[in-house]
Amino acid sequence: MRTVEIYTGAYASGKSENALNRAIEYTKENKTITLVDLDTVEPAYCMRPIENKLKSYGINLILQSDYFGLGEAGSYVTNEQINCLKKTDEDIIIDVGYGVTGLDTLDILTDIDREENIQIYLVVNTSKFETKDKDSIIEYINFNSGENKKTWKKITGLISNTHLGNETTYEDITRGYTILKSVSKDTNIPIIAISADKKFEKYFPNKEYDKTPVRFLDRHMPEALW
Repeated sequence: MRTVEIYTGAYASGKSENALNRAIEYTKENKTITLVDLDTVEPAYCMRPIENKLKSYGINLILQSDYFGLGEAGSYVTNEQINCLKKTDEDIIIDVGYGVTGLDTLDILTDIDREENIQIYLVVNTSKFETKDKDSIIEYINFNSGENKKTWKKITGLISNTHLGNETTYEDITRGYTILKSVSKDTNIPIIAISADKKFEKYFPNKEYDKTPVRFLDRHMPEALW
């Protein structure tokens, strides 16, 4: 059974970085992976500028069109994006926009309601106002589920990705995880991973913290602003 992983989260949560790093991880495991950029909310900050770099890892790409509006004015969605799930022989990773508009974009995907193994991961950065504490994160989870409350459209896992860009500290990472752990307890949504810049590898020599896997990220998205 193939996996469809969908990454969502508040603005600047790190969802795109987590999505593309996960795709790279899959290719290193010799899996055939398609990475779909479906961010129609903030299309000026997308993966197209780093297309060649991502292809060099062996990732199949379906990227945002070069026809787009400004800010949240909307963008043009291609048939390839709409029909991305027809690639039934490949695992799929989808990066969607933030907020209710982002996750509702999934409604346009052909046959998404027939997928047997959809995983929707909320990437949480507690340094962001929208997700700064337990109450705001739980509120965001409910908001982020979209206007159309379909049975398959639910958060199945949380990723703790608290950061402050280049100013991030080890304490920021562990503080964010502690907050998200309380959210997980109240919502019964598991924390599947902590993600952090690769420079923090020395702090997590066993690639885990509190028995939770730590994923180390190469930062590619700073190169991706049009």
